[in-house]
Amino acid sequence: MTKPRIVIYASSLFAWPCIEKLQQTGQLVGVITPDPSQYQQGKEALLLLLNTLATNNIAFEAVCKEKLHLIPSHLSHFTADLALVMGFRYRLPSSVLSHYPRGIINCHASKLPEYAGRDPIYWQIRNQETHSALTWHHMSEQLDSGQVVLQEPVMISAEDTYASLTQRFAYLALHSLDALLNELGNSQQQHVTSVSALALPPPHIDLDFSQFGAGQIDALTRASNGHFGRVLCKAKGMHIEVIQATAVDYPNYGVAPGTVVMISQEHGLVVSSQSGCVRLDILACELGVLSGERLAHLIHLDAGERLNNSEFLQQQA
Repeated sequence: MTKPRIVIYASSLFAWPCIEKLQQTGQLVGVITPDPSQYQQGKEALLLLLNTLATNNIAFEAVCKEKLHLIPSHLSHFTADLALVMGFRYRLPSSVLSHYPRGIINCHASKLPEYAGRDPIYWQIRNQETHSALTWHHMSEQLDSGQVVLQEPVMISAEDTYASLTQRFAYLALHSLDALLNELGNSQQQHVTSVSALALPPPHIDLDFSQFGAGQIDALTRASNGHFGRVLCKAKGMHIEVIQATAVDYPNYGVAPGTVVMISQEHGLVVSSQSGCVRLDILACELGVLSGERLAHLIHLDAGERLNNSEFLQQQA
């Protein structure tokens, strides 16, 4: 079978390994991206993609949301047999879904129908999942539904951050690309129907230590970690962002959640939670980005003192 000519829909460098390979094999027609002037969340990632495409002389078109339906008629120079969607932020209209002779296939970072919708990597880390899968499936008008072409298993480790797991999914997409193209037209493909989509990650998390266990705080900071809403608390009247936290095996001595139980070079800044203790490894505030232990010394925080909810959300309302 003749190798298909392929166009890729993308919004970030998640798609770059596959773009680069298809460019090298001569199968890449070009890349379609959202218009960055319409973008808010994720704009920096989109601009990095656009800059990388331009630097490598790869043809691309940035299309505004309202003109997606014009792609078949107005981008005739992007004629392709097959389209791959890799993190494209907009829902594609029926005119695009039916345009490509060999279909339009979405790359989704979960084992569909589980975790259908946007940002599945965030939610899987936050929910402390240990197993996932990369799913390639034919797109339909219903979100993250259609015939599954290929699924590749993925392990999620207790150290994974949003960025590290995203990178693993991106390279798994690359390594599964040949198998995907070989599977096209297989009549034995499974059909998935997604019942509900994920909620968007919250813009801020007001960290209430009485509502989150140590493992949940650990997972929450790894899922957020510079990509989503800040995880916030307050110490001595100062708003603090928790960038990295680790669940630790340390006695909480029966103190209330949010109480500092240890500050030392050896153990760091250890705080009780709803269940177990958590070490606040990396924090950011008006004094800079610091280790928990260093920040505690700078603001004279002592064992037995309480960390409060930041009340950030209420102040911003």
